[in-house]
Amino acid sequence: MKTALTPLLSTLTATLLALAGNHCLAQTTAPAPTAPITVDVVASHGSLTAGLPDADALNVRGTWLLSGGDVARAELLRENKFGSQGGIVAVGYTKVLSPDWTVAGTLALGRGGANWARDRVDLELSRAWTEQRSLVTRVAVYRATFDGNRSDRGLRLGLAAYLPGTVVLEGGTALNISAPGAVHSSMPFVSATWGSDGQQYLSVRASSGTEAYQSIGAGQQLVGFKSRSLGLNWRRWMAPQWGFSAQAEQYHNPSYERSTLGVGLFAQW
Repeated sequence: MKTALTPLLSTLTATLLALAGNHCLAQTTAPAPTAPITVDVVASHGSLTAGLPDADALNVRGTWLLSGGDVARAELLRENKFGSQGGIVAVGYTKVLSPDWTVAGTLALGRGGANWARDRVDLELSRAWTEQRSLVTRVAVYRATFDGNRSDRGLRLGLAAYLPGTVVLEGGTALNISAPGAVHSSMPFVSATWGSDGQQYLSVRASSGTEAYQSIGAGQQLVGFKSRSLGLNWRRWMAPQWGFSAQAEQYHNPSYERSTLGVGLFAQW
């Protein structure tokens, strides 16, 4: 599936997954379905160590493929974590500038406490390379504000390679500066996806780096710490217009570990 639209769909899927935060279990570049409308509903449950309460999330995502290859998207997230309830609503748009260039913007608004951004804006530019457009570079900037006069700003870089045999490999990093205190963090990642649209996708993603701030409830806050995660995602079509997904993630930092499982359904028309 190496058409001019493939890099756009890959970028779209990565952006959608990144929006949801830690509950989203496989932030990969699996190409998005080519049906005009796709709706995903995903529920997940996470078990935490160190006496921390379990986490739950419900996520609804919609994707609309428009004329000219442009893509509109919307997302609604509801979460319970660290004893607090919050959520995010987000909208975005991806514009095809040419067969090689796309630009995407996302606006997210949230509420519920220190771990959900009150507002976040992402802008991303993608470029396809080679005659087959089998290499895609991505660069994005973002800005987010949180409760307690905290804010994030940063840069995301990525490179995706579309290989023979319906394999997609990607690597990249997020470079972040958080206030107060100008706390620097970075999160490199690698991912691989196998499969094809209308049949199934299997994705694996690993990341290891540093995080700036994380509130774990009861006035406790982690600052400037290392973490790593490994996630798996399976997306299977049961019929031309619907299917299911299954996700698993193992997350670790010096203070606790989290094991998360999720299941979902999707429909296309």
